[in-house]
Amino acid sequence: MSRTITVEGDVNAVDTRVLLTGQGSVTAPSLVVPAGMTKIKQIIAAASHDGAADDGSAIFFVRLGGNAVLGGEQVIVFAGAGNQTVQAGSDAAPNAMVPFVIKDTDIDVRPSDTISIAAEFAGVDIGDTAIAVTLVYGK
Repeated sequence: MSRTITVEGDVNAVDTRVLLTGQGSVTAPSLVVPAGMTKIKQIIAAASHDGAADDGSAIFFVRLGGNAVLGGEQVIVFAGAGNQTVQAGSDAAPNAMVPFVIKDTDIDVRPSDTISIAAEFAGVDIGDTAIAVTLVYGK
């Protein structure tokens, strides 16, 4: 048996850690590791950005921490993105990526304790960015 948590948030500045605490219309989903779950078995992450900052290039990563993560914070790179200055008079479409899936993650967690899920991007500003992360818990 497994359980999941999905969170999302906007990361709108380079080198800025943002806690992912929303879930669409749910503003405060529970970040408590479900009872009986002792591992993060999979991580699914995705990002999209508007490309509004000219000539940006960045990498995205997720940080898993808090009292629930045994062995300390885990940092995982999951994407890279870039954009170039748009030609005058034209519109650029937002940039999106295929979700990144890490199977057999095997990160030890403490059940019934709180996990912290944060994201950020590093490099050169690429504009406003939305990031979503799903954790799949198991035993």
